Amino acid sequence: MSADNLLMQAANITVIGMLVVFAFLVILVGIVKVLGTLVQAMEKYFPQETQGDDGALLAVAIAAAKRFQGK
Repeated sequence: MSADNLLMQAANITVIGMLVVFAFLVILVGIVKVLGTLVQAMEKYFPQETQGDDGALLAVAIAAAKRFQGK
């Protein structure tokens, strides 16, 4: 095999590999967008429950962090 032939094969494999990765990423982004739209549509039927008072939970977390830092 000549050097030109090997170089051409290497370029072909590189381009094919890059195209495969690009196609996979495009498909992945499309799937993520579709799933995001699906989750937003399902939010209407299954709303997330919110906690009424997060202040107490925040105070406990801060106290625990301060106690942990003191040791």
